[in-house]
Amino acid sequence: MHDSSFDASSDPFPSRDSKSPASDADSSAESRPDVRPFVGIRFECCRTYGRIYRNPEKTAYTGNCPKCHAKVRIPIGSGGTSARFFNAN
Repeated sequence: MHDSSFDASSDPFPSRDSKSPASDADSSAESRPDVRPFVGIRFECCRTYGRIYRNPEKTAYTGNCPKCHAKVRIPIGSGGTSARFFNAN
């Protein structure tokens, strides 16, 4: 049976040998140049969900609200978080 629930926080192409999709997302995407790592976002402005993708410089996850196009940027830094889902105000 196919699960039809929407999960914006998981890798759309999970690695078959991955034990932890959240911790393996960046490394599995590195081996597939057509897939960019992402995080799930709940845009509070329009009460909608979406994804933002890592920039080419690998310094932040950036994107826009799909409805009002408000910009969001989540910096990547040492000692960061393993969270894959965030709220944007």
